Amino acid sequence: MEFVTAWLWYLLAFALGALVAWLVARATIEATNGNEAFADVPETRAIGGRE
Repeated sequence: MEFVTAWLWYLLAFALGALVAWLVARATIEATNGNEAFADVPETRAIGGRE
């Protein structure tokens, strides 16, 4: 039973760490729309755009 308890603590720690990382990324990286996201990528075209 000790193994399961330890495993659950590690799972909880992983989930909390992932949540903190996601919150930090969300707070520091500003959102862009699809056109802005692909504007800086070389040799791409928007779906449904001109060819």
